[in-house]
Amino acid sequence: MAIRFSLSHKWIDTESYLLFPTALGLFIVGTCGAIGTSDLLACFVAGCALNWDGQFLAETERRHDEVNSCIDVLLNFGGFMYVGTALPWGQFQQPDTTGITVPRLLGLGILVLLFRRIPALLITYKAMPSAVKTWKEAVFMGYFGPIGVGAVYYLEHTRLLFNQNNPPEKAVVDALYPVVYFLVLVSIIVHGLSIPILSALYKYYGVSTITDDAVEIQRRSIYMPTPPNAFKGDQNTFVAYNRFFRPLANLSMLQLAHTLSREDQRSATTEFDEESKRNERGTVQAINW
Repeated sequence: MAIRFSLSHKWIDTESYLLFPTALGLFIVGTCGAIGTSDLLACFVAGCALNWDGQFLAETERRHDEVNSCIDVLLNFGGFMYVGTALPWGQFQQPDTTGITVPRLLGLGILVLLFRRIPALLITYKAMPSAVKTWKEAVFMGYFGPIGVGAVYYLEHTRLLFNQNNPPEKAVVDALYPVVYFLVLVSIIVHGLSIPILSALYKYYGVSTITDDAVEIQRRSIYMPTPPNAFKGDQNTFVAYNRFFRPLANLSMLQLAHTLSREDQRSATTEFDEESKRNERGTVQAINW
């Protein structure tokens, strides 16, 4: 309510509004760490509460948010780099101590990928008609459920709860550590390779990609910079795609949902060409200098 009130009174600018989840997450992590509760679960609940009615996500899409996407990618890369450096390769084959072997771990990984999410979605997808329409979509969504940083977080937290001086508890931790890390490794490999394989299959069978039509955005100020996913339209508008789009070389190649007039389109194309030439001249001058 406070965010909506501040937004309606224009007390929050675009940058602060888009960075609010990051600030809220850092605040929750620090607070939960101070009082000794689960910060991961608290951040999840806060994210659900922030976008409970879908207004925050809709507003970030209207503002063509790329801030949170960059932060998300940065944190993901850092987390997976940590997972790669912490993998206990030597503990994946211990038949004499924990009884863990690589074939057993591979079988467990396959079973987890098949039965962790897919059966649940096949049973309940009819209760979510707006999100999942067919059983094929349910299988697709159930398959893409990667195991990652959250599992490693709870593993490290679990190690603190067990008494290492108690032999039975120590045996559980010694077996739990390689199992969880191996499942994370299997998930990273399987789901990571699924994307290029599916892309190649879609290209081979001629499956068309999902695209969004371009829209015109009103320029709020003459000093407002052009978004990374947009072109300059006329003097008062931008021509923008979704946040994953990058501008093409020619404005006339864009398919518009709200078509510009011929004069505006010609002037916009001319401005784009002139700006490109100015950038090229500046680059050449900088190289010569």
